Amino acid sequence: MNTLKTFALRHDQLPAFHAGYLVLTILIASMLHLGAFAILIAAHMTLDSVKYREFHHYSWRKTVRAMVRESLVDITLLMLGILFAVYLHHSLPLIAGLSGLYRSEVTVVRALGMLIPRVKIFYDFLAILSNIHRYLNRVPTYLGKPWTAVEYVCALSLALMIVLLLLAPLVLSIETSRFLWILGSEMVPWRI
Repeated sequence: MNTLKTFALRHDQLPAFHAGYLVLTILIASMLHLGAFAILIAAHMTLDSVKYREFHHYSWRKTVRAMVRESLVDITLLMLGILFAVYLHHSLPLIAGLSGLYRSEVTVVRALGMLIPRVKIFYDFLAILSNIHRYLNRVPTYLGKPWTAVEYVCALSLALMIVLLLLAPLVLSIETSRFLWILGSEMVPWRI
């Protein structure tokens, strides 16, 4: 019992705990579809609305601004994962026509392009949940300041990725129904 109490008090200082936490985060993130991470982002934004409206008494306008700023990177990463999922889908004629070695390289690139955003989104969400009280009480200092360069890059990238996603059927020379099927297969959150 004493060792369990010691572990509970000092687990944040143990590198092995952080390594295990990261490995579990990567494993869980790799098993879920992108739709599950869209739900995590929506939950984060909902928590932000409660945080800024109820705890800090912001107006709705300031609350929405804060929600967008806090979730902009995650939304951009989610859209990046969706682009990788759609443009490098294994059922597309371009990918299916490649030789085995090239197809495996495309599969690895697709997997990394989808895994990295999922891990980041999931890791951030778990960090919020693990320190929920501190998260709700703390207002980031950047909220009252102009947008940073990273936020501008995220916003511009997000706009470009939305255009690329809308143009995907034309660029990939596939029917809209096929595009919607690919998108739907990645966005349904409950398929593992």
